[in-house]
Formats: sequence, structure tokens, C-alpha cells
Amino acid sequence: MDFRHFICIRLISLTLILSATSIASIAQYTINGKVEDKVSNIPLTGVTINLLNTKDSLLRSTSTNRLGMFSFKNMPKGMYSVLATNISYQSFKSSVTLINKNIHIDISLESGEIALEEIEITGIPAVSLRGDTTEFDAKRFSTREYADADELVVQIPGVEMDEEGNVKAHGEEVTKIIVDGKEFFSTDPRIALKTLPAEIIDKIQLIDEKSEQARFSGFDDGERQKVINIVTKPNKKRGTFGKASSGYGDENKFALNTSVNRFDGDKKIAINLMANNVNETNFAEQGRGGSRQGNNNTDRGLSDTYAGAINYNNDFFNNTMDVSGDYNFRSSKTSVISLSDIEYILGNRANQSRAQEQYSLNRQTEHKANARVRWNISSNQRVDFAPNLSYRSIGRTGSNHFSTFLNQDALLNKSARQNDNNGTNFNIGGRLTYMYRFKKPGRTISLSASGNKSTNDALGKNLALTEYYKDALLNRIDTNNNQSITNGYGSGFNNRLSFTENISRQSRLQLSYNYRNTLNYSDRETFEWLTETGQLGELNDRLSNEFRNDYNYHKGGLSFSYNKKDSLRFQIGLSYQHGVRHNDRTIPIHLVTRASFGSFHPELSATYNINQEKRLEINYNTSTNTPTVNQLQDFINNQNELNIRNGNPDLHQEYNHQVKIQYKDVKRSTGQSFNSSMNFNYTNDKIVNSVLTTDTALTLFDDIRLGAGGQYTRPINVDGAYSVRWTNSFGIPIKKWKLNINLNNTTFYNSNFAVLNEEFVQGYNYGIQQRVGLNTNINKKFVSGLNYRTTLTLSENPVSRVAAYKVYTHIANHTLTYEFLGSLIVHSNLLYIYNSGLLESPGTNTILWNASLGTKFLKQKNAELSLKAFDIFNRAQNIARRVTDIAITDVTSNTLTRYFMLSLNYNLRSFDSSNGNNENL
Repeated sequence: MDFRHFICIRLISLTLILSATSIASIAQYTINGKVEDKVSNIPLTGVTINLLNTKDSLLRSTSTNRLGMFSFKNMPKGMYSVLATNISYQSFKSSVTLINKNIHIDISLESGEIALEEIEITGIPAVSLRGDTTEFDAKRFSTREYADADELVVQIPGVEMDEEGNVKAHGEEVTKIIVDGKEFFSTDPRIALKTLPAEIIDKIQLIDEKSEQARFSGFDDGERQKVINIVTKPNKKRGTFGKASSGYGDENKFALNTSVNRFDGDKKIAINLMANNVNETNFAEQGRGGSRQGNNNTDRGLSDTYAGAINYNNDFFNNTMDVSGDYNFRSSKTSVISLSDIEYILGNRANQSRAQEQYSLNRQTEHKANARVRWNISSNQRVDFAPNLSYRSIGRTGSNHFSTFLNQDALLNKSARQNDNNGTNFNIGGRLTYMYRFKKPGRTISLSASGNKSTNDALGKNLALTEYYKDALLNRIDTNNNQSITNGYGSGFNNRLSFTENISRQSRLQLSYNYRNTLNYSDRETFEWLTETGQLGELNDRLSNEFRNDYNYHKGGLSFSYNKKDSLRFQIGLSYQHGVRHNDRTIPIHLVTRASFGSFHPELSATYNINQEKRLEINYNTSTNTPTVNQLQDFINNQNELNIRNGNPDLHQEYNHQVKIQYKDVKRSTGQSFNSSMNFNYTNDKIVNSVLTTDTALTLFDDIRLGAGGQYTRPINVDGAYSVRWTNSFGIPIKKWKLNINLNNTTFYNSNFAVLNEEFVQGYNYGIQQRVGLNTNINKKFVSGLNYRTTLTLSENPVSRVAAYKVYTHIANHTLTYEFLGSLIVHSNLLYIYNSGLLESPGTNTILWNASLGTKFLKQKNAELSLKAFDIFNRAQNIARRVTDIAITDVTSNTLTRYFMLSLNYNLRSFDSSNGNNENL
């Protein structure tokens, strides 16, 4: 064979090999797709996707990621069937043929809630129940033109909002607002409700959200947070919108607010700015002008606030990576002047009363930043990373004067004190979760790691002069003049590893292991001022403390889950936790203590779908609660010598049992919804205060004296504390009258424990709260709402001077917006608050009426010039009655009173015409 023939054969062989390799590689294709809700177009997470052959035998299985995406790679040519299933939706099946290119499938799932009477339904259902989500159609609720999202959300059955904009749903605090399933101002969910206009909302979803790890693996780890998801209208997902307002009034009152948003599909940018001196202390209070919904305002006084917030969301790498982040800045100055009348009702202080006057000037600057990255590396790998950062600087200058009396007239003590405190806190942390799904259906592994580190520094100056009287004559004068310097830090991390495995088509097992560590260090040095030299003296060992606390936990467990499609799902598990606590005190006396704790943690969760509209859920979990470093420090704080406090290094961790039973019933055809939940909590080793009170001078330690009329407090553990809370919410739309009726009822019973003068005291308080809301659904030119809330609380304490007493409140609020004569518009908000009397004292009431008269102008009537009046009757007052087991306190503080303001508002709306509905305002 000559050389040329040899080279020719080699080239032919190499060509054949490369061709075969090329053909083999070309013959491998990908089947991918996206799954959405057919009505809301929201991507669906956790939908099971099965790839079947022509004989319907299972070849591959996966589930959709948070973006609703799935993928099957390296598939040969042939005919296949794609089957999508989810407990809350109708199944979807489609045939596909791989020939010579990849295939993408868009799947829209319809709700599985199909009932016979729904055949006659036309249009979108008013309310629906899907898994852990209750969804309401925004069209069923009416808001004024250019209203913010909060005015719509508070009309949802079971939703409540307090005077600071905090939201509760079905009795639980809403911790997060998301938009179209994505993070949106996660640092402060209240901002989201003042950023989004109500008119862009298509659906409101109330979600009992599980952890990312639980949603991926299908096993419930007991972690829950109440989340509201705002689904935007399809034609409002791209555009620029926002608002701007400025106002100036008498006595130099001013308010400036700006919000600008740019939505471009998955890309969202939002910027908020505010500045005012009319007690709008956060973004949720924008436009309220110092008004409020309740009466818990005695610590607010008069405030100046400057704040800014920015949020960013976007998807990358073909929608496989979801990135979000937000930053929030706030600077405020608050002046509070309060008068308090205190009547003691417990123990040997039951014959005492106190009159107190207090002044404080509080300054605070805060920075918060959060981010989150969700990356679906492939169809079976997911990473979730969420870092956070915060910094806070606090300054407080104040004075306090009070006099304590015996039997209403005999002077027992008198005190005048001044303090100046400054502190900073810095915290950085994050959470990283990696999840992997094996080829075998049901087999997953997840690893989650979280950690944080913080520093705390403080400087406090205290000057107090206290006079003690005996038989109405001056007996002794004590002076407390010192300065304390505190430096501390803390850190912690929490790691969790879990593995799941299918036993059968309907049952699974999970193995989990958790390791957690916390470390806290505090060094407090107190120096007495030397009157003779005006300088700091030597370190006061008794009032100083250097303390380090370490906790280490190991927890392992096994869980079993059974899921019968569309009917029953339950999970049962048991884990064991072992913890070791190490305390190391250096000052005043070096002391090292060590303790270990062991506990079993059972868990149970069950969901029973009675039918397509009714559901019953039961959850039982146990948890432990670690004492704080301040509770553990054996440090005597006598900055106030009539209220001396100490820590307890021997405290045990609390062990909690939580049981929740929830029933949901929704009527898609009418929009009527009913939610009932019963919560029971029982705690062993609950941390409570042991209080020592005295009406004579008492020596606590060698050089620490408790004056007459004072109290000494130290935390201890007690067993058997429990609470029961039953919450019901009922939403009734009356289409004929164009009304939405919202009823919320809460019944509660609490068993409280304390130790008074070494005597174990068990007290009870129980009561009921009823809220009724009526909102019109006529049109945007006439919107009216009436909300009424009444609360009755009864307390029993067998050792109290008043063994049983009751307190009740009434709060009524009426809002009205009326547009007439084409461009004139009236806003009105009338608030009435009544607090009952107690111990023969009269009740208190407050009437607050705010109103404005304005005119709309510009072509689209999107600008408004108005004259606003706050507190027209000039009756605003901050009054509160606080009842505890020890005392009844009436507090009155300074507050914002009547003012007038000229305000200019502008609303921006510009949505892209490609969405099918172009608006430019």
C-alpha cells in the first residue's frame, strides 16, 4: 500500500467517524416549555411534568421551577406525550414529535375547581381556592380614581391594616408583598402598597407560603409566612407610571411625596421619595397627613421624616435567573411630651399611685438593603441566594419627673432624671440554598445555609435625683450620676440538609439534619461621675458586665408524607434536638457555666379537600426559643433606682407547641368567602418576669438599695402558659346593591404567669373583637366606605386589688370620595374612637375629621389642586389606656392638631400600546 492510498483510507475513516458523531449529536434534542395559570398568566411552580412514550410508559419526570419553566434534554427523535399535573389544576396532556429540531411547549392550566353550577358562569370567577392560595378578582372591589393598592387590599375579606400600614390577613401578619410572583420591596412590604396603583391590579392572592426548600422537595418543614401576591393586568405589565405631590400649609407644615415606576415585563424599577413634618413616618402613611385608624399613638408625638426607597427586578439567561434587590433609607426626628396617671392594683403596691411627666427627643437614621437571586441552573438544579445588610443609628435625649403617693395623697417618693443615649447597630447576613432533583422521581437533596453577624455599640449618660419620704417628711436623697459604654457583637449560622425518596406513587420519606450556632458578646462598663472633679471615676464593677453566650444545636429527623390526589394530603414526622449552652462572664466575677438541653419535636400537617370549594387544614409543630443575651446577663441595671432590672444566666430555652386548624370555603360563582382558623399555643419554660415590689426601702445586695415604691425585675422560667385564638373572616358581595360586606371576628383567651414577691400568680385575659366593613362598588366617581371595630377585653387576677375588670373600645371610620360637575372632587375621612372607663374613671373619646376640596385639570384629569383641612373640629388628642397585671395607666401625649394645606398632585400613566390598551396621562 503506497503512502497516498494510506492517507486516503485514513481521511475516509476520519470523515465517517466525524459524520457519525455529528449525526449522533444532531439526533439529540430538547423538549422544554413554560406552564402558566390560564386566567392570571402567572407562572406556576411545582407542576409535575411527565414525559411518556407512545404506550404511556413514564420515561422522564421533572417539575416546573419558580418561573414555571421545565426542560428535558438529550432526547432522541420520536413521538412523545407531555403530561402536566397539579393538585389544584386540571391535567394537561399533549403529543409532540421530535424530528430535526428542539420543541418548546407553552402550557396554560385551568383551575381544577369545576362544579356543576359553574356551567352558567360567564367571565372570571370572583374568588378561588388553589393549594395554599386564596385568590380574589380585583374587579369585585371599587376604589377611587388614581387610588393606591392599599385602598383595594383592605377590602379583601380577612385583611386588616393598622395605623402604621402593617397588614394582617386571617389574623396573621403579612411579611411580604410580591408582584406577579416576584420580590417587590422585601425590606418593607408596606412600601409596595403605596407604590402600585389600584387600577393595574387584576388579582389579589393571599398565600400561606412555605419555604423555598419545602416547595422544591414537597415536604413541609413547618416554616410559613403570610404573603400577598399582586397580579397585574396583562395590559399593564409594560409602561411608566407614578405620582408626585407637594403641599404647604400654615405653621410651616409641608409634605412631599414622589413615586416613579418602570415596568417592562419581568424588568421592574421603582423609586419612592418622601419628606414631611406632618407625622407621616413611613411610606404606608403617605397622603394620610397625620391621620390614623386607631389610638395607639401616645409614643409618636410630633415627627419629621425623610425617606427614600428603590427596588429592582429582572430575569436573565432566558428567564432561568430571577434577580431582585431593594434599598431603603429613613431619617426621622420625633418629639414626645407625655403625661401619665398610674394606679397600681397588685401586691403591696396596690395602695400606690403615680403622676408622671416625660419628655424625649428621638433621632434615628436607618439603611436597609436586601437582594435575592434565584437561578434554575437546569431542570433539576436550583440555587437561591438572599443577602441582606442594615445599619441603624439611634439617639435619645429625655427627662422624666414623677411623684408616687400612698393612698392618693401621702407622698412616698419623687424623682427627676435626665438621660442621653446614643447607639449604633450594624448587621450583615444571608441565606444560600442549593437543591438537586435526581432522575428517579421523588428523589431530591437540598442544602440550606444561613448566617449573620452584627455589632452593637452604645453610650449612655444618666443623672437622677430621687427623694424618699416617710410619714410625708423627707427621709433620704439619692443621686445617680454615671456613664455607661457598651460594646457588643453577635453572630450565628444555621445549616440544614434534607433528602427525600419516593416509597410509592403516593408516599415519600424525608431525612433531615440541622446544625445551628449562635454567639453573643456584650461588654458594658459603667463609671460614676465624680462631683468634686467633674470627671469619670473608676469602673463600677457592680454596674458593669462582660458576658459571652454560645449556643450549639444539632437536630435530626424523619418525616413521612402521603398524598392522595385531589383529596387528602398528610405528613407526620419526628425529630430530636440537642443543644449546649456555654456562658462565660468575666466582670464583675469570672464565672463559667454550661448546660445542655434535649427535646423531641413531633410534627403533623394534613389537608383534606372536602370538595372543589371547601378545604380543611391541620398543622401541629413544636419549636424552641432561646433567651436573649440581655435576659441571660447577670447584670444589675439600676439606671432607674426605682425600677432595677437583672438578668438570669440559668434561664432555659422555651419549648413551644403550636396547633392551627383552618377551614376555607369559597364560592366562585358569587364571590362569597369564609375563612375560619383556630390557633392554640402552649409553652413550657416560658420566660416571664419575677417582680419584687416594696413600699419601704429594701437592700437587694451589699451596695444596691431598692427605694420605697420601687420594683426589682428578673426573668425566670415557668411551665404551662397557653393562649387560644379563633379568627373568622366572611366576605359577602351584594351585587344588587353594589356593596361588599367584610366581617372579621376574633375571640381570644390567654393564660398569663408571673411571680410577684416570690408568689406564683396566674392571671387570665380574654375577649372578643368584631370588625364590620362596608364598601360601595358603584363607580370611581362615588366611593364610600364604613368600618367599625369594637373590642371587649376581660381580665382576671385573683391577687389583684381589682380581681376582675373589663375594657372595651369602639372605633368607627368613614371615608368618602365624590367627584361632581366634571372636575370638582371632595375627600372626607371621619374617625371616632372611644375607650371605656375603668375603676370608676370616665371614658375617653376622640373625633378626628379630615377633608379636602379640589379640582382636577389637564386633558386626562390626572392633576389635582386641592385645599386640605386636618382635624377640622380641632379635637385631635393622643390618649391611651394601658392595663397590665400590675397597673392601670392613662397616658396623654402631644399630637398633631388642626392645620390647612394647599396641595398639588400629579399622576403619571403611560402603558405601552403593545399590551393592547394604551394610556398616556
